[in-house]
Amino acid sequence: MKRAAIRLLQSLAIASGAPLGWMSIRILQGASVHDELNTTPGLYLYMLVGSLAAFGCFGFLIGRREDELLAINERLDTLAITDWLTGLRNARYFHARLAEEFADAQRARTPLAVVIVDLDFFKRINDQYGHLTGDDVLTAVARAISEVTRRGETEARVGGEEFAMLLPGSDGEAAFEAAERVRAAIAAVTVPLPGGTGAIRVTASAGVASTADLPVTGPRELYRAADEALYQAKSEGRNRTILATPPRA
Repeated sequence: MKRAAIRLLQSLAIASGAPLGWMSIRILQGASVHDELNTTPGLYLYMLVGSLAAFGCFGFLIGRREDELLAINERLDTLAITDWLTGLRNARYFHARLAEEFADAQRARTPLAVVIVDLDFFKRINDQYGHLTGDDVLTAVARAISEVTRRGETEARVGGEEFAMLLPGSDGEAAFEAAERVRAAIAAVTVPLPGGTGAIRVTASAGVASTADLPVTGPRELYRAADEALYQAKSEGRNRTILATPPRA
C-alpha cells in the first residue's frame, strides 16, 4: 500500500489548490480576498471538500493499482529465477550470480569456489518408479541441500538432476568439505514409495573447483573445471567428490 498512500497524499495536495485557483481568478477579476471569503464561504468549502474527495479517491485507486502491478512484477521476477519444481534458484540465476561473484572475487583478491553435484543413476528411478516419484526425490534432495547450505552460499538446480553451489571466499579444501557435507545430506534422504512398499535412497557425485587452486580467467572457465571434476567422479565409480587441480606442466 506504499504507492497508494503516496498517490493519496499527492492527490490531496493537488485538490487543495482548487479553491485557491478559483480565488486567484476572482482576484484577477477585481474581487478582494475578504469579500470572497465573506460572501461565498460555502462555495469555497464545497470546492475544497469535493476536490479532496474526488482527487483523493482517484489518487488512492491509481496508487493501489500501481501497488498491485509492482507486486505482480516482483512475483514474475522471482519466478524467472526460481526452479519450478524444487523452489531453488535456477541455472539462469546461478550463472548470473557466478559472474557477479567472480568479478567481486577478482577485485577483492579472494577465492571463489563452485561445486556441481549430480545424482547417481537417477534415470533408473524415473524408469522404475515413474517421473512423479523422480520429482519427489529431486524435491527431497533440494530440501536437504538447502538445509546444509551456509550463510553467503548460493545453491541452485542447474539441470535435470544436477545441482550447483557457489561458495565465495572458499579455497579448494573448504569447498571440498562443503561438497562432502552436501553428499552426506543427500545420502541421508529417504523418499517413501507409494503404498508404503519401501523407500528410495540416492547417492551423488560432486565436482569442485576454486580460483585459489586454478589459473582460471573467467566464470565459465571456473564452472567448466568443476564440471570436468564431476565427470571424473562419475568415471571413477560415482558416489564421490573430486577436486579440480591445476594441469601438470
